[in-house]
Amino acid sequence: PPPPPPPPSDGATGPFVVSNVYVSDHSKEVMAALQKRVREAAAEAAEEEKKQQKKEQKNRGCFVAWTFHDVEYNRSSMCISGSPEEVVGAVLAAVKEALAHVDYSKHAGTHPAIGAVDHVNVHPLLPWKDMQVAVATAEAISKRIARELDVPVYRYGASHPEKRSLASGRRGLGYFKSHKTGVLKQGPGRPLPLTPCYGPKALDPKKGVCMVGACRWVVNYNVPVGADSVAAARPACDRIREAKGGLKGVQAMALQNENGIEIACNLLAIDEAGPEEVGSALKAACEETGIEMRTPYIIGQLPKAVLERTTKMLGGGDEET
Repeated sequence: PPPPPPPPSDGATGPFVVSNVYVSDHSKEVMAALQKRVREAAAEAAEEEKKQQKKEQKNRGCFVAWTFHDVEYNRSSMCISGSPEEVVGAVLAAVKEALAHVDYSKHAGTHPAIGAVDHVNVHPLLPWKDMQVAVATAEAISKRIARELDVPVYRYGASHPEKRSLASGRRGLGYFKSHKTGVLKQGPGRPLPLTPCYGPKALDPKKGVCMVGACRWVVNYNVPVGADSVAAARPACDRIREAKGGLKGVQAMALQNENGIEIACNLLAIDEAGPEEVGSALKAACEETGIEMRTPYIIGQLPKAVLERTTKMLGGGDEET
């Protein structure tokens, strides 16, 4: 299994967090608008800090670590890394910009979705296992999305009082069949199937809902397969899912995208079941079920690479923030 990221060598102390923002739109134009707004928000925050501080603060700021989009899924994501307060502001700016461009009620794609921006997660980066700072960051994001953008927010993971899982919350909202049923697109004003943690209790189909949670690092690991249909890929998919007795922390769905059928995985316990372990298990499952496993790919970067970039861009001081 991959070891946790090593301590940075340049004197950076953090804390740093990473947040992924998932948008129900694939267009490069929308993602470019989000990136521009995040850069502006980061610059505005830096300027405000200069006004308030007598000396420059080290280890403060944020940046877009990567973006990803899939045409067939009609979905994209943005990863923002940096200091907690700045990440909160950047995520809020990204979500606000996305809501100005994306109408969830008109969304169509092969990937499930329950809102214009239906998922925001927060992971600790430095310290690597400090869930407290991730929870505080996710809580701030949740409250501001609900209060300032009027979007129903559902917490999950370490952010939820009962530690409700992402899958459980999604299931209660009809997420897993949403790309077929059009759930949460009818309205407006209809009551929601679950009471949100924050925000309005009635539906605005243009916005939908958003799930926000703090959790350990999640790796999006996708594997194209030579299957004739989604149904043909499900037996191999089920063999690696933790919920079906497979590998720890592995969530997986068989989906259709622009390149054919793929098994899309969330790896929630990468120190126990990382890409190498999941790839080996899926290869065996594909052989047993008679389908071809093609070259896997990871969306974004593994935590060590992100930590190195973050400390290089924001580190360099001995002060704690």
